[in-house]
Amino acid sequence: MANHGGNLEVTVVGCNKLKDTTWFSRQDPYVCVEYGSTRNRTRVCTDGGKNPIFQEKFVCTMIEGLKELNIMVWNSNIISRDDFIGGVRVNLAKILSQGYDDSSWPLQTKNGRFDL
Repeated sequence: MANHGGNLEVTVVGCNKLKDTTWFSRQDPYVCVEYGSTRNRTRVCTDGGKNPIFQEKFVCTMIEGLKELNIMVWNSNIISRDDFIGGVRVNLAKILSQGYDDSSWPLQTKNGRFDL
């Protein structure tokens, strides 16, 4: 992530060691990025399994006072509703102070556990 003159640039690179929500085949994950009322979504990584690669970039206008970004990972399903894999709230303090943050973050699952 980077702060470029009032714009927040978020690059979703990929995920590692995701919780598997499917029984019979490889899961089809996608990532949702929310900042204020702005919502972006990656493409579905068909058969991406536990280690999908996205390499997708989103740009949002920075909102004064808003210092968190919400990231959620889902498994796309055709027949039933999509499965929540995990999510994380990212504090933007490092981006605001240094201009960038190339960290990765553990996801919290719906059971309250962290999957690394």
